[in-house]
Amino acid sequence: MATALSELRQDGLRGSGIRGGGRIDLTRMDLFAGLPERDLTLLDSRLPLVRWPRGASMPEPLSRPDHLFVVRDGRLALFESTAPGHEIMISLLDAGAIYSTLGSAPASSVSALEDSAVSPLSGRAVEGLIARYPRLGRNLAELLSDRVAMLRETVALVSEMRVEDRLRARLHQLADRFGVATRAGIELRLELTHAQWASLVGASREAVTTAFSKLRASGSVEMEGRSITIPWEVVRAREEALSLAAAQNL
Repeated sequence: MATALSELRQDGLRGSGIRGGGRIDLTRMDLFAGLPERDLTLLDSRLPLVRWPRGASMPEPLSRPDHLFVVRDGRLALFESTAPGHEIMISLLDAGAIYSTLGSAPASSVSALEDSAVSPLSGRAVEGLIARYPRLGRNLAELLSDRVAMLRETVALVSEMRVEDRLRARLHQLADRFGVATRAGIELRLELTHAQWASLVGASREAVTTAFSKLRASGSVEMEGRSITIPWEVVRAREEALSLAAAQNL
């Protein structure tokens, strides 16, 4: 453990004034599942924590090459640019999520949708931790596999022709990951603007506003401010349709 943690001390972040107060407990994160709690407590005390206020430019330590970045608090948005130069929001990253510049991966286009905190780990620190805890390597592979599966799903849904179909699919995708069960249905409390929803579905803000109106009129969603609820009957109908499609593909 000491060898792996020595890499963290060489990152030039400790004592730099960017370390904040509270942290999300590492034991609650899938990346560190199965690691000894005592060692995670020590790791947590050594990990740098970079605060990123909502809407601010990305802090320099969070774009360094050959690093793994662990979201500790808040919510980030991950973007990719299309050939014409338009940015599409491909993923939302909550506490426990990761993004990476490990290897030759270029720095991602990321923004803070809420006041957030991120812990950067250098590639050498990641290597040291995996050498000591092979389970961490498997956890990392599973998280990256999950990200690939989500991106495949995103590619499929943004290929829908009608904006309301893309928006409906995106809503269900996000509800599966971030939704909260209520008496009325699955509620999304993402606090996104229509411009941000437009980025999520690859459409204009005006088209997304019209699409939301159509989904409300059809009973596909209920809206109060920026809170969106998918009624239970809509959730059940989607689950039945997915089950039928899966059975037909057998």
